[in-house]
Amino acid sequence: MADNKVEIQECPIPLVCGLCSEYYTDPLMLPCLHSFCMKCLEKVKEEQGREEKSLKCPTCDANAPLPSGKVNGLTQNLWLAHKVLEATVREKITSKDSIPCDQCTSSSDDAAVAFCCSCCLFLCDFCKKGHKRMKKTVHHELIELGGKRVEGGSSFVSRQPTPCADHDYEIVRFFCQDCEMLVCRDCFIVTHKDHTRIEYTKVGEAAREALKESAAKCNEAKVPGTFTESIANGEK
Repeated sequence: MADNKVEIQECPIPLVCGLCSEYYTDPLMLPCLHSFCMKCLEKVKEEQGREEKSLKCPTCDANAPLPSGKVNGLTQNLWLAHKVLEATVREKITSKDSIPCDQCTSSSDDAAVAFCCSCCLFLCDFCKKGHKRMKKTVHHELIELGGKRVEGGSSFVSRQPTPCADHDYEIVRFFCQDCEMLVCRDCFIVTHKDHTRIEYTKVGEAAREALKESAAKCNEAKVPGTFTESIANGEK
């Protein structure tokens, strides 16, 4: 490792939930674009009525329909979750407190000495050496712990697979076009059996292209500089 500096882009969006005043955990986004922790929204739904198929946004009172009447059917704010992960990892990297190794058993007393940006794991000295010996992980970037400098810049934590909201032992792999939500393999066997599915990566690519086209159209739709002058002069 030639450099222990970590480049982290400062997030302009608050990473603290407006309901619990703590870092977001499993953040969900409402149609009004406000986000809250899943556990916080479950409390809100319970207060508003368990039988309700929608809930009011705690911030703006906008009505948010609940797919299948459940809070976990709302859109996962994966971007916000990743930013929270970056922030918590950053605090640990720069902290001088002892951090347990993520790969060792709970009975191990070996503290972490490095962080793997690709695996998002804290490693003790033994696991760190093993990480550098294995073919699959030999090229992973490792960051030494112990108050190292953290600077602004691009993301330093690789995006991790997203667990399914209904089956936390599975990761989401598909997009259900009927329900418009991310699902795992078990979802299609149990609750989305006859629905149309597509790989979520393809949906993302299509959405990016659509956004690029929309942005291009917005750039083309420029108001002539003489438009306001014509109005002021009473011209037709």
